[in-house]
Amino acid sequence: MLILCLVSTIFAVISYNYDPKSPSIRWGVIVLSCAAMAGLSRASIETILPALDKYHMDFALIEFFLYFVRIITGFLSIYVFPYALLMWAITYSDKFNEKAVRICKCIFPIPIIFMLKTTVYYPDIIPDFHSMLYWAVPYIIAACLIHLYAWHTEKDADKKKQRITTISISFPVMLSALILNYIVRAINNYNQYWRYMIIFLILSFFIFLWKALKQEAGSLNGIKLRYEREAHKKTRQAINKGTALLSHAIKNQIYKINSSLMIINVNDLNTSSRGAIDIIARSSKHLTDIIERMHSKTQEIKIVKSKNDLNKLIDDSLLALKLDLHSKNIRVEKSYESKEHYVYCDPTETYEVFTNLLNNSIEAIETIRDKGEIKVSVYHKNSQNIIVSFADNGVGIPQEHLKHVTDPFFSTKENKDKNHGMGLNQCHEVMYKTGGDLKIESAINKGTTIKLTFPINLKKGDVHEESKSYPSSTY
Repeated sequence: MLILCLVSTIFAVISYNYDPKSPSIRWGVIVLSCAAMAGLSRASIETILPALDKYHMDFALIEFFLYFVRIITGFLSIYVFPYALLMWAITYSDKFNEKAVRICKCIFPIPIIFMLKTTVYYPDIIPDFHSMLYWAVPYIIAACLIHLYAWHTEKDADKKKQRITTISISFPVMLSALILNYIVRAINNYNQYWRYMIIFLILSFFIFLWKALKQEAGSLNGIKLRYEREAHKKTRQAINKGTALLSHAIKNQIYKINSSLMIINVNDLNTSSRGAIDIIARSSKHLTDIIERMHSKTQEIKIVKSKNDLNKLIDDSLLALKLDLHSKNIRVEKSYESKEHYVYCDPTETYEVFTNLLNNSIEAIETIRDKGEIKVSVYHKNSQNIIVSFADNGVGIPQEHLKHVTDPFFSTKENKDKNHGMGLNQCHEVMYKTGGDLKIESAINKGTTIKLTFPINLKKGDVHEESKSYPSSTY
Protein backbone atom coordinates (compact mmCIF):
# COMPACT_ATOMS: atom_id res chain seq x y z
CA MET A 1 0.00 0.00 0.00
CA LEU A 2 2.98 2.29 0.37
CA ILE A 3 3.39 1.99 -3.42
CA LEU A 4 -0.19 3.25 -3.88
CA CYS A 5 0.61 6.22 -1.62
CA LEU A 6 3.89 6.96 -3.42
CA VAL A 7 2.56 6.74 -7.00
CA SER A 8 -0.52 8.83 -6.17
CA THR A 9 1.62 11.46 -4.45
CA ILE A 10 3.95 11.72 -7.48
CA PHE A 11 0.91 12.11 -9.74
CA ALA A 12 -0.49 14.83 -7.46
CA VAL A 13 2.78 16.78 -7.28
CA ILE A 14 3.23 16.74 -11.08
CA SER A 15 -0.35 17.91 -11.58
CA TYR A 16 -0.20 20.66 -8.96
CA ASN A 17 3.08 22.05 -10.28
CA TYR A 18 1.53 22.41 -13.73
CA ASP A 19 -1.02 25.08 -12.76
CA PRO A 20 -1.99 25.49 -9.08
CA LYS A 21 -4.66 28.08 -9.98
CA SER A 22 -6.59 25.87 -12.39
CA PRO A 23 -9.87 24.57 -10.83
CA SER A 24 -9.71 21.28 -12.76
CA ILE A 25 -6.09 20.74 -11.71
CA ARG A 26 -6.95 21.40 -8.06
CA TRP A 27 -9.80 18.89 -8.13
CA GLY A 28 -7.56 16.38 -9.87
CA VAL A 29 -4.99 16.83 -7.10
CA ILE A 30 -7.71 16.15 -4.50
CA VAL A 31 -8.64 12.94 -6.34
CA LEU A 32 -5.01 11.80 -6.32
CA SER A 33 -4.64 12.84 -2.68
CA CYS A 34 -7.57 10.57 -1.80
CA ALA A 35 -5.77 7.67 -3.49
CA ALA A 36 -2.58 8.55 -1.59
CA MET A 37 -4.51 8.66 1.70
CA ALA A 38 -6.06 5.26 0.95
CA GLY A 39 -2.55 3.82 0.62
CA LEU A 40 -1.39 5.55 3.80
CA SER A 41 -4.47 4.36 5.68
CA ARG A 42 -3.76 0.71 4.91
CA ALA A 43 0.00 1.09 5.35
CA SER A 44 -0.48 2.42 8.89
CA ILE A 45 -1.95 -0.89 10.09
CA GLU A 46 -0.32 -3.31 7.62
CA THR A 47 3.23 -1.97 7.43
CA ILE A 48 4.03 0.72 10.01
CA LEU A 49 2.48 -0.87 13.13
CA PRO A 50 3.98 -4.35 12.45
CA ALA A 51 7.38 -2.69 11.90
CA LEU A 52 7.10 -0.90 15.25
CA ASP A 53 6.14 -4.15 17.00
CA LYS A 54 9.08 -5.92 15.40
CA TYR A 55 11.51 -3.43 16.91
CA HIS A 56 9.61 -3.26 20.23
CA MET A 57 8.48 0.34 19.72
CA ASP A 58 4.89 -0.33 20.78
CA PHE A 59 4.27 2.97 22.58
CA ALA A 60 0.66 3.82 23.41
CA LEU A 61 0.97 7.39 22.11
CA ILE A 62 2.34 6.23 18.76
CA GLU A 63 -0.36 3.59 18.41
CA PHE A 64 -3.06 6.16 19.22
CA PHE A 65 -1.62 8.57 16.63
CA LEU A 66 -1.50 5.86 13.95
CA TYR A 67 -5.08 4.83 14.80
CA PHE A 68 -6.13 8.47 14.41
CA VAL A 69 -4.31 8.70 11.05
CA ARG A 70 -5.93 5.46 9.94
CA ILE A 71 -9.45 6.73 10.72
CA ILE A 72 -9.05 10.18 9.17
CA THR A 73 -7.29 9.05 5.98
CA GLY A 74 -9.63 6.08 5.60
CA PHE A 75 -12.73 8.26 5.92
CA LEU A 76 -11.49 10.95 3.51
CA SER A 77 -10.15 8.54 0.89
CA ILE A 78 -13.38 6.54 0.69
CA TYR A 79 -15.98 9.30 0.90
CA VAL A 80 -14.29 12.34 -0.69
CA PHE A 81 -12.94 10.42 -3.71
CA PRO A 82 -16.31 10.11 -5.62
CA TYR A 83 -17.18 13.75 -4.89
CA ALA A 84 -13.76 15.06 -6.00
CA LEU A 85 -13.85 12.82 -9.08
CA LEU A 86 -17.20 14.28 -10.17
CA MET A 87 -16.07 17.87 -9.52
CA TRP A 88 -12.88 17.24 -11.51
CA ALA A 89 -14.95 16.02 -14.47
CA ILE A 90 -17.28 19.01 -14.22
CA THR A 91 -14.52 21.64 -14.11
CA TYR A 92 -12.35 19.94 -16.74
CA SER A 93 -15.24 19.54 -19.19
CA ASP A 94 -15.73 23.33 -19.69
CA LYS A 95 -19.45 22.59 -20.11
CA PHE A 96 -20.62 24.24 -16.87
CA ASN A 97 -20.65 27.94 -16.06
CA GLU A 98 -19.25 29.32 -12.80
CA LYS A 99 -22.63 29.45 -11.07
CA ALA A 100 -23.39 25.80 -11.89
CA VAL A 101 -19.95 24.75 -10.63
CA ARG A 102 -20.51 26.61 -7.34
CA ILE A 103 -23.91 24.95 -6.87
CA CYS A 104 -22.46 21.48 -7.57
CA LYS A 105 -19.59 22.13 -5.18
CA CYS A 106 -22.06 22.90 -2.37
CA ILE A 107 -24.70 20.22 -3.04
CA PHE A 108 -22.67 17.12 -3.92
CA PRO A 109 -20.79 16.78 -0.58
CA ILE A 110 -24.08 16.53 1.38
CA PRO A 111 -24.10 12.67 1.39
CA ILE A 112 -20.65 12.70 3.03
CA ILE A 113 -22.18 14.43 6.07
CA PHE A 114 -24.63 11.54 6.55
CA MET A 115 -21.76 9.05 6.31
CA LEU A 116 -20.33 10.51 9.52
CA LYS A 117 -23.17 8.83 11.40
CA THR A 118 -23.39 5.53 9.53
CA THR A 119 -19.65 4.75 9.58
CA VAL A 120 -18.14 2.41 12.21
CA TYR A 121 -14.94 3.82 13.76
CA TYR A 122 -13.92 1.29 16.45
CA PRO A 123 -11.97 -0.96 16.68
CA ASP A 124 -11.32 -0.11 13.01
CA ILE A 125 -13.05 2.04 10.43
CA ILE A 126 -15.77 0.26 8.45
CA PRO A 127 -17.26 2.52 5.75
CA ASP A 128 -20.95 2.26 4.86
CA PHE A 129 -20.44 0.82 1.38
CA HIS A 130 -24.09 -0.20 1.05
CA SER A 131 -25.29 3.42 1.32
CA MET A 132 -22.59 4.50 -1.13
CA LEU A 133 -24.30 2.46 -3.85
CA TYR A 134 -26.93 5.22 -3.95
CA TRP A 135 -24.62 8.23 -4.29
CA ALA A 136 -20.91 7.38 -4.73
CA VAL A 137 -21.51 4.91 -7.57
CA PRO A 138 -23.73 7.39 -9.51
CA TYR A 139 -21.10 10.10 -8.91
CA ILE A 140 -18.34 8.03 -10.51
CA ILE A 141 -20.55 6.94 -13.42
CA ALA A 142 -21.57 10.59 -13.98
CA ALA A 143 -17.90 11.63 -13.97
CA CYS A 144 -17.11 9.07 -16.68
CA LEU A 145 -20.07 10.17 -18.79
CA ILE A 146 -19.11 13.87 -18.49
CA HIS A 147 -15.57 13.08 -19.68
CA LEU A 148 -16.95 11.15 -22.66
CA TYR A 149 -19.45 13.87 -23.52
CA ALA A 150 -16.78 16.61 -23.33
CA TRP A 151 -14.54 14.59 -25.64
CA HIS A 152 -17.35 13.81 -28.09
CA THR A 153 -18.48 17.45 -28.36
CA GLU A 154 -14.98 19.00 -28.45
CA LYS A 155 -14.40 20.79 -31.76
CA ASP A 156 -10.78 21.82 -31.30
CA ALA A 157 -8.53 19.02 -32.64
CA ASP A 158 -5.75 19.55 -30.08
CA LYS A 159 -8.19 19.74 -27.18
CA LYS A 160 -9.90 16.59 -28.42
CA LYS A 161 -6.53 14.81 -28.42
CA GLN A 162 -5.89 16.02 -24.87
CA ARG A 163 -9.27 14.76 -23.72
CA ILE A 164 -8.82 11.28 -25.18
CA THR A 165 -5.43 11.12 -23.47
CA THR A 166 -6.99 12.16 -20.16
CA ILE A 167 -9.63 9.47 -20.60
CA SER A 168 -7.05 6.78 -21.40
CA ILE A 169 -5.08 7.68 -18.26
CA SER A 170 -7.94 8.23 -15.79
CA PHE A 171 -10.54 5.64 -16.80
CA PRO A 172 -8.55 2.56 -15.65
CA VAL A 173 -8.40 4.06 -12.14
CA MET A 174 -11.97 5.37 -12.16
CA LEU A 175 -13.55 2.13 -13.39
CA SER A 176 -11.44 -0.11 -11.16
CA ALA A 177 -12.41 2.05 -8.15
CA LEU A 178 -16.07 1.93 -9.18
CA ILE A 179 -16.16 -1.87 -9.48
CA LEU A 180 -13.59 -3.13 -6.98
CA ASN A 181 -13.78 -0.51 -4.24
CA TYR A 182 -17.47 0.42 -4.21
CA ILE A 183 -19.74 -2.09 -5.94
CA VAL A 184 -17.94 -5.31 -4.95
CA ARG A 185 -17.29 -4.15 -1.37
CA ALA A 186 -20.96 -3.17 -1.01
CA ILE A 187 -21.83 -6.78 -1.82
CA ASN A 188 -19.09 -8.35 0.30
CA ASN A 189 -16.74 -6.14 2.31
CA TYR A 190 -14.60 -9.05 3.46
CA ASN A 191 -13.01 -9.80 0.10
CA GLN A 192 -9.66 -8.33 -0.93
CA TYR A 193 -10.35 -7.57 -4.59
CA TRP A 194 -9.85 -3.84 -4.00
CA ARG A 195 -6.10 -4.49 -3.63
CA TYR A 196 -5.90 -5.03 -7.40
CA MET A 197 -6.57 -1.31 -7.89
CA ILE A 198 -2.84 -0.68 -7.49
CA ILE A 199 -2.29 -2.52 -10.80
CA PHE A 200 -4.59 -0.08 -12.63
CA LEU A 201 -3.01 2.93 -10.95
CA ILE A 202 0.49 1.85 -11.97
CA LEU A 203 -0.82 1.13 -15.49
CA SER A 204 -2.21 4.68 -15.67
CA PHE A 205 1.08 6.08 -14.41
CA PHE A 206 3.02 4.34 -17.18
CA ILE A 207 0.48 5.48 -19.79
CA PHE A 208 1.02 9.03 -18.50
CA LEU A 209 4.81 8.72 -18.84
CA TRP A 210 4.48 7.23 -22.32
CA LYS A 211 2.16 10.02 -23.46
CA ALA A 212 4.42 12.65 -21.90
CA LEU A 213 7.47 11.40 -23.80
CA LYS A 214 5.80 10.51 -27.08
CA GLN A 215 5.75 13.19 -29.76
CA GLU A 216 2.38 14.39 -31.06
CA ALA A 217 0.61 12.66 -28.17
CA GLY A 218 -2.08 14.33 -26.11
CA SER A 219 -1.75 15.24 -22.47
CA LEU A 220 -3.36 14.74 -19.07
CA ASN A 221 -5.28 17.97 -18.34
CA GLY A 222 -2.86 19.66 -20.77
CA ILE A 223 0.09 18.97 -18.45
CA LYS A 224 2.45 17.98 -21.25
CA LEU A 225 2.02 21.42 -22.80
CA ARG A 226 3.57 23.03 -19.74
CA TYR A 227 6.87 21.24 -20.23
CA GLU A 228 6.82 21.88 -23.98
CA ARG A 229 6.30 25.56 -23.27
CA GLU A 230 9.13 25.62 -20.74
CA ALA A 231 11.47 24.12 -23.34
CA HIS A 232 10.23 26.67 -25.88
CA LYS A 233 10.84 29.47 -23.37
CA LYS A 234 14.41 28.37 -22.69
CA THR A 235 15.10 28.17 -26.43
CA ARG A 236 13.79 31.69 -26.88
CA GLN A 237 15.92 33.00 -24.00
CA ALA A 238 19.04 31.35 -25.40
CA ILE A 239 18.35 32.87 -28.84
CA ASN A 240 17.80 36.32 -27.33
CA LYS A 241 21.09 36.17 -25.46
CA GLY A 242 23.01 34.74 -28.41
CA THR A 243 21.55 37.27 -30.84
CA ALA A 244 22.45 40.16 -28.53
CA LEU A 245 26.06 38.96 -28.26
CA LEU A 246 26.30 38.34 -32.03
CA SER A 247 24.76 41.73 -32.80
CA HIS A 248 27.22 43.51 -30.52
CA ALA A 249 30.23 41.71 -32.02
CA ILE A 250 29.17 42.30 -35.66
CA LYS A 251 28.31 45.95 -35.03
CA ASN A 252 31.80 46.52 -33.63
CA GLN A 253 33.37 45.10 -36.76
CA ILE A 254 31.04 47.10 -39.03
CA TYR A 255 31.98 50.25 -37.14
CA LYS A 256 35.66 49.55 -37.83
CA ILE A 257 34.94 48.97 -41.53
CA ASN A 258 32.93 52.20 -41.81
CA SER A 259 35.60 54.14 -39.93
CA SER A 260 38.27 52.85 -42.30
CA LEU A 261 36.17 53.75 -45.35
CA MET A 262 35.78 57.32 -44.11
CA ILE A 263 39.55 57.96 -44.07
CA ILE A 264 40.09 56.62 -47.58
CA ASN A 265 40.41 59.34 -50.19
CA VAL A 266 38.39 57.94 -53.09
CA ASN A 267 39.83 60.59 -55.44
CA ASP A 268 43.21 58.85 -55.25
CA LEU A 269 41.69 55.57 -56.37
CA ASN A 270 41.06 54.30 -59.85
CA THR A 271 37.55 53.48 -61.11
CA SER A 272 37.79 49.80 -60.20
CA SER A 273 38.86 50.56 -56.62
CA ARG A 274 36.13 53.17 -56.16
CA GLY A 275 33.60 50.57 -57.32
CA ALA A 276 34.94 48.09 -54.76
CA ILE A 277 34.72 50.72 -51.99
CA ASP A 278 31.10 51.43 -52.96
CA ILE A 279 30.25 47.71 -52.80
CA ILE A 280 31.84 47.46 -49.33
CA ALA A 281 29.87 50.51 -48.09
CA ARG A 282 26.54 49.18 -49.43
CA SER A 283 27.19 45.69 -48.05
CA SER A 284 28.07 47.18 -44.65
CA LYS A 285 24.79 49.12 -44.57
CA HIS A 286 22.79 46.04 -45.66
CA LEU A 287 24.44 43.94 -42.95
CA THR A 288 23.65 46.60 -40.34
CA ASP A 289 19.99 46.63 -41.44
CA ILE A 290 19.78 42.82 -41.13
CA ILE A 291 21.28 42.87 -37.64
CA GLU A 292 18.86 45.60 -36.53
CA ARG A 293 15.84 43.69 -37.84
CA MET A 294 16.97 40.44 -36.26
CA HIS A 295 17.72 42.16 -32.96
CA SER A 296 14.27 43.79 -32.87
CA LYS A 297 12.60 40.42 -33.52
CA THR A 298 14.42 38.64 -30.70
CA GLN A 299 13.87 41.16 -27.92
CA GLU A 300 12.10 39.84 -24.85
CA ILE A 301 8.37 40.45 -25.04
CA LYS A 302 6.89 42.24 -22.04
CA ILE A 303 3.13 42.09 -21.68
CA VAL A 304 1.28 44.94 -19.95
CA LYS A 305 -2.41 44.09 -19.85
CA SER A 306 -5.41 46.38 -20.00
CA LYS A 307 -9.08 45.81 -20.79
CA ASN A 308 -9.60 45.80 -24.56
CA ASP A 309 -12.27 44.89 -27.09
CA LEU A 310 -10.93 42.17 -29.40
CA ASN A 311 -13.44 43.16 -32.08
CA LYS A 312 -11.95 46.65 -32.28
CA LEU A 313 -8.36 45.36 -32.36
CA ILE A 314 -9.26 43.08 -35.28
CA ASP A 315 -11.12 45.84 -37.13
CA ASP A 316 -8.12 48.17 -36.77
CA SER A 317 -5.78 45.46 -38.05
CA LEU A 318 -8.02 44.86 -41.08
CA LEU A 319 -8.21 48.61 -41.71
CA ALA A 320 -4.41 48.85 -41.73
CA LEU A 321 -4.28 46.13 -44.41
CA LYS A 322 -7.26 47.41 -46.40
CA LEU A 323 -5.22 48.41 -49.46
CA ASP A 324 -3.40 45.05 -49.63
CA LEU A 325 -6.65 43.11 -49.27
CA HIS A 326 -8.36 45.20 -51.94
CA SER A 327 -5.46 45.12 -54.43
CA LYS A 328 -5.18 41.34 -54.16
CA ASN A 329 -8.95 40.80 -54.41
CA ILE A 330 -9.20 39.08 -51.01
CA ARG A 331 -12.62 39.05 -49.34
CA VAL A 332 -12.83 39.19 -45.56
CA GLU A 333 -15.78 37.57 -43.79
CA LYS A 334 -16.23 38.61 -40.15
CA SER A 335 -18.27 36.67 -37.61
CA TYR A 336 -18.46 38.22 -34.14
CA GLU A 337 -20.56 36.35 -31.59
CA SER A 338 -21.17 39.60 -29.67
CA LYS A 339 -20.84 43.29 -30.46
CA GLU A 340 -18.00 43.49 -27.93
CA HIS A 341 -15.54 40.90 -26.64
CA TYR A 342 -13.56 42.37 -23.76
CA VAL A 343 -10.45 40.63 -22.46
CA TYR A 344 -7.32 41.68 -20.59
CA CYS A 345 -4.42 41.74 -23.03
CA ASP A 346 -1.58 43.95 -24.23
CA PRO A 347 -3.26 45.95 -27.04
CA THR A 348 -0.03 46.79 -28.87
CA GLU A 349 1.28 43.22 -28.93
CA THR A 350 -2.17 41.76 -29.70
CA TYR A 351 -2.62 44.22 -32.58
CA GLU A 352 0.78 43.09 -33.94
CA VAL A 353 -0.27 39.44 -33.65
CA PHE A 354 -3.47 40.06 -35.61
CA THR A 355 -1.62 42.05 -38.28
CA ASN A 356 1.09 39.39 -38.58
CA LEU A 357 -1.43 36.56 -39.00
CA LEU A 358 -3.45 38.52 -41.56
CA ASN A 359 -0.27 39.28 -43.53
CA ASN A 360 0.57 35.56 -43.51
CA SER A 361 -2.89 34.77 -44.87
CA ILE A 362 -2.53 37.39 -47.62
CA GLU A 363 0.82 35.93 -48.70
CA ALA A 364 -0.53 32.37 -48.58
CA ILE A 365 -3.53 33.27 -50.73
CA GLU A 366 -1.77 35.28 -53.45
CA THR A 367 0.58 32.39 -54.30
CA ILE A 368 -2.17 30.07 -55.57
CA ARG A 369 -5.33 31.99 -56.49
CA ASP A 370 -6.69 35.31 -57.67
CA LYS A 371 -9.73 35.36 -55.40
CA GLY A 372 -9.01 34.63 -51.79
CA GLU A 373 -11.04 34.58 -48.62
CA ILE A 374 -10.18 35.16 -44.98
CA LYS A 375 -12.73 34.29 -42.31
CA VAL A 376 -12.33 36.00 -38.95
CA SER A 377 -14.40 34.66 -36.05
CA VAL A 378 -14.64 35.70 -32.41
CA TYR A 379 -16.63 33.63 -29.93
CA HIS A 380 -16.72 32.43 -26.32
CA LYS A 381 -15.04 29.11 -25.74
CA ASN A 382 -16.39 29.05 -22.18
CA SER A 383 -16.93 31.46 -19.30
CA GLN A 384 -13.18 31.96 -18.91
CA ASN A 385 -11.85 32.21 -22.47
CA ILE A 386 -12.56 33.78 -25.86
CA ILE A 387 -11.40 32.33 -29.19
CA VAL A 388 -10.23 34.45 -32.14
CA SER A 389 -9.98 32.40 -35.34
CA PHE A 390 -8.29 33.37 -38.62
CA ALA A 391 -9.06 30.96 -41.50
CA ASP A 392 -7.80 31.42 -45.06
CA ASN A 393 -8.06 29.39 -48.27
CA GLY A 394 -4.38 29.79 -49.12
CA VAL A 395 -1.57 27.43 -49.99
CA GLY A 396 -1.57 25.68 -46.61
CA ILE A 397 1.30 24.24 -44.57
CA PRO A 398 2.72 20.70 -45.03
CA GLN A 399 1.98 18.43 -42.09
CA GLU A 400 5.68 17.79 -41.48
CA HIS A 401 6.19 21.55 -41.01
CA LEU A 402 3.23 22.21 -38.70
CA LYS A 403 5.03 21.28 -35.49
CA HIS A 404 7.95 23.56 -36.37
CA VAL A 405 6.25 26.73 -37.64
CA THR A 406 6.38 28.42 -34.22
CA ASP A 407 10.06 27.57 -33.74
CA PRO A 408 12.47 30.53 -33.91
CA PHE A 409 13.99 31.11 -37.39
CA PHE A 410 11.85 28.41 -39.02
CA SER A 411 10.22 29.66 -42.22
CA THR A 412 8.55 28.06 -45.24
CA LYS A 413 8.53 31.33 -47.20
CA GLU A 414 10.69 31.64 -50.28
CA ASN A 415 11.92 35.19 -49.57
CA LYS A 416 14.43 34.45 -46.82
CA ASP A 417 15.97 37.94 -46.95
CA LYS A 418 12.81 39.56 -45.61
CA ASN A 419 11.48 36.64 -43.59
CA HIS A 420 13.60 35.46 -40.71
CA GLY A 421 11.08 32.93 -39.38
CA MET A 422 10.26 34.99 -36.27
CA GLY A 423 6.66 36.00 -37.13
CA LEU A 424 4.73 33.00 -35.79
CA ASN A 425 7.29 32.53 -33.04
CA GLN A 426 6.58 36.11 -31.96
CA CYS A 427 2.82 35.48 -32.06
CA HIS A 428 3.20 32.25 -30.09
CA GLU A 429 5.29 34.02 -27.46
CA VAL A 430 2.79 36.88 -27.10
CA MET A 431 -0.13 34.46 -26.66
CA TYR A 432 1.81 32.37 -24.13
CA LYS A 433 2.71 35.44 -22.06
CA THR A 434 -0.88 36.68 -22.33
CA GLY A 435 -1.98 33.46 -20.65
CA GLY A 436 -3.61 31.93 -23.71
CA ASP A 437 -2.37 29.82 -26.59
CA LEU A 438 -2.06 29.59 -30.37
CA LYS A 439 -3.17 26.53 -32.34
CA ILE A 440 -2.66 25.88 -36.04
CA GLU A 441 -4.59 23.58 -38.39
CA SER A 442 -3.67 23.39 -42.05
CA ALA A 443 -3.95 21.35 -45.23
CA ILE A 444 -2.08 21.77 -48.52
CA ASN A 445 -4.05 23.83 -51.09
CA LYS A 446 -7.02 24.04 -48.71
CA GLY A 447 -5.86 26.69 -46.31
CA THR A 448 -4.82 27.38 -42.74
CA THR A 449 -6.80 28.10 -39.58
CA ILE A 450 -5.15 29.69 -36.57
CA LYS A 451 -7.05 29.84 -33.28
CA LEU A 452 -5.99 32.20 -30.51
CA THR A 453 -7.30 31.66 -26.97
CA PHE A 454 -7.54 34.77 -24.77
CA PRO A 455 -8.27 34.59 -21.03
CA ILE A 456 -11.09 36.99 -20.16
CA ASN A 457 -9.94 37.91 -16.66
CA LEU A 458 -6.68 38.95 -15.07
CA LYS A 459 -4.58 36.29 -13.38
CA LYS A 460 -2.38 36.57 -10.34
CA GLY A 461 0.95 38.17 -11.26
CA ASP A 462 -0.32 39.94 -14.40
CA VAL A 463 1.13 43.39 -15.05
CA HIS A 464 -1.78 45.64 -15.95
CA GLU A 465 -2.90 49.24 -16.23
CA GLU A 466 -6.17 51.07 -16.76
CA SER A 467 -5.64 51.84 -20.43
CA LYS A 468 -2.91 51.69 -23.05
CA SER A 469 -2.78 53.16 -26.53
CA TYR A 470 -1.69 51.16 -29.57
CA PRO A 471 -1.01 51.95 -33.23
CA SER A 472 -4.32 52.49 -35.01
CA SER A 473 -4.74 52.84 -38.74
CA THR A 474 -6.02 56.07 -40.20
CA TYR A 475 -6.91 54.77 -43.67
